[in-house]
Amino acid sequence: MERVKEAKNVLSCKIAESNLHSFFIDFDLNDEGTLTQMLNKFVRLLMEEIPSFAFGYHQSTNIPQEQILRLLIDAANSIYKIDAYNKVALKYEAGEVIDDDIDDKYLRRGEFGELILHFVLKYFFDTVPLVAKVYFKDSYGHAVHGFDSVHIQPETNTLWLGESKLYTDGERGVDALIQDLFDHFNASYFDNEFTIISKRIKDTKKELKQEIDNPEYWIKLLNSYTKLSDQLDNIIIPFFCAYETSVFDHFDDDKTFTSRYIEETNRLNERFLNKKKTHPWHGKLNVIVILMPLDSKRKLVSALHHKLKTIQSLGG
Repeated sequence: MERVKEAKNVLSCKIAESNLHSFFIDFDLNDEGTLTQMLNKFVRLLMEEIPSFAFGYHQSTNIPQEQILRLLIDAANSIYKIDAYNKVALKYEAGEVIDDDIDDKYLRRGEFGELILHFVLKYFFDTVPLVAKVYFKDSYGHAVHGFDSVHIQPETNTLWLGESKLYTDGERGVDALIQDLFDHFNASYFDNEFTIISKRIKDTKKELKQEIDNPEYWIKLLNSYTKLSDQLDNIIIPFFCAYETSVFDHFDDDKTFTSRYIEETNRLNERFLNKKKTHPWHGKLNVIVILMPLDSKRKLVSALHHKLKTIQSLGG
């Protein structure tokens, strides 16, 4: 519970509706007495979340104090074994940034959109990770699922299949999410991905049983002979997009800031919903749009890589 309070002190939820949420890194006084975003605290919270993001519940969560640093280093090493993270880290170290129209879309994974989505789902929607991509890629060399997050919500017994984008332009980020909607939410993709996810659950069923009640429930839900309509009834789809904006230029004027913030959020949400209507399943999909405006994408991603590289370097 204390961790949830810490998360909510740093990441403010400006809009909370049933199918639309919007968050931003909150502001606090600096040494000069002016308000500035708590970027460093947000980055620190994300770094503390790295073991959960990388390993999920596939490894024991009861870690002795003397092994905490080792776990952080192992998690950092596992992440940087993924080519996209290494390549993006080098680009940002050189002062470059990943353009919205980059040809190599795989590089976007190295910008931590998946990590931020993991954090938001865990502390604002009370989910827990069911399958961790990084763990299986590093430990088993197995194929991993194509969704950016696979979480569960224990109270509602729902499976959360998330997609994430971190863009400079919000409209292009939303459009990229729509592309994921059409690419990933169809019977063929479900069959392939659910088979992989089920195998990953079975690979670590013993460990999962210690942390998650009844892994068999999720295996049955993902079974290829379970009706698609039943699966969709039990699936929540968070579509997350972080993007740059100028609305924070008006943060010292609460009325103007709030007005422009809400206007921009609603505009991006309407763009998503209008394009979602053309999907054959649009009336059956339980979608939550999660938007996160940023003052600077470059500053956030650079800070995250700097911190994670520092943690990795502690391993020698």
